[in-house]
Amino acid sequence: MTDLTLRAALRLYPARYRRERADEMAAVFADTTAGSGRLSTAREAFDLAAYGLRIRTGLTSSSSGGRLTALTAPLAAGASAGLAAAYHLVGHSWLHVELPDGARDVPFFLVVAAMTTLPVLGAVAALFGRWSAARVLAGGTAFAVLAHLALLAAVTAPGDGIWVAMYAFQFEGAFLLWSLVQLAAPRDALPSPAWREWCLVLVSAVAAPAVAVSIDAYASWSTIDPLWRGLMVGVPLFMALAALRRWYVVAVPGLAALPWTLSANLHGLWQQAGGIARLLPAAVLVVAAMVGLLMLRRPTGGAAPGDGDRQLV
Repeated sequence: MTDLTLRAALRLYPARYRRERADEMAAVFADTTAGSGRLSTAREAFDLAAYGLRIRTGLTSSSSGGRLTALTAPLAAGASAGLAAAYHLVGHSWLHVELPDGARDVPFFLVVAAMTTLPVLGAVAALFGRWSAARVLAGGTAFAVLAHLALLAAVTAPGDGIWVAMYAFQFEGAFLLWSLVQLAAPRDALPSPAWREWCLVLVSAVAAPAVAVSIDAYASWSTIDPLWRGLMVGVPLFMALAALRRWYVVAVPGLAALPWTLSANLHGLWQQAGGIARLLPAAVLVVAAMVGLLMLRRPTGGAAPGDGDRQLV
């Protein structure tokens, strides 16, 4: 069982990495799990497999993607909590938390309550540097969003599932994407509690609902100009892609804003473009142009020490 688990975990690593370090990792795994029970062995195998996925996706603490998500995690936690708290305080017809009228409404009540409560608890955990707890709560939030979308699809008439999912995503998608940012951040790169992290969490908790209300992106899809919607998505996306050049001061606020701007406008853009078949090719071309523009002028000389690791100060 242990050998099978180890082989499965190692398959998630890039082939070259396996060739160079498989024996070493196998020896460490054997020493670590010697005399351990099934639960401890499974936990070690999960950690081993998770790191393999991080290497494949470029989300390690030494990579640009890993550093970007780690720096963005406090902003994501705060923004998610602020928007969730706003739903509780102000109320919203789509994510209104109220006691169920019958047994059929109980699953909807539970997932909406989780979706709008767990982010607040996660932000509190992040404030005190309890990132393991914050990430567990972020995972619960992501699961609640996916469960709610699945429940909506289950009770929707055939053929309307995509439309309902896209409509729901404009209210719920930000919670899912902010949670994924926190889960993608390497644990060893997440910041310790300090005044800067407190400010980032609290400022984003206030800014997210304030911007959502002021822009009124949840209005009918036909009332907002598609160019304005495109800019709301394109500008944060371009900023986030600046991580390709390691311009984290630009990339971090871009990635923090993108989950909300994308989710709030995706349904409207889909409607205004005339369907996903028209929207997707245009989106691919825009992203390719952004990447090309950012990588147009690569540094020709050696980078100065620390030049590629600019962080928020």
